[in-house]
Amino acid sequence: MSKIDFSMENINQCLCSKCAVQIESQCVKDKQKIMLLITQQDLDSPMRMDAERVPGVYCTTGEAICKDIDTKKVCKCNECYIWKEYGLKDFSPGRYFCRDGEAI
Repeated sequence: MSKIDFSMENINQCLCSKCAVQIESQCVKDKQKIMLLITQQDLDSPMRMDAERVPGVYCTTGEAICKDIDTKKVCKCNECYIWKEYGLKDFSPGRYFCRDGEAI
């Protein structure tokens, strides 16, 4: 498996923002507001997307910074385009990247 790119394409395809694990997280909601502001900024804006601002793509960025996510809820990783595209079912961890770290 090649390293999963931390890119706008993958951010946009990621299901984390719709996942029950983090849907009630205030930290995630705050990060989503920041992401919206960034996407509305001019391309020359000093604000950029980075792993600390994006509540998702944990399969490449590792564990979630937000600690108020609820990993007792059902994970959606196996429904994600990225999970399917990169064959993440064959790698560790198999799901719950937000809790267990990036796919290796």
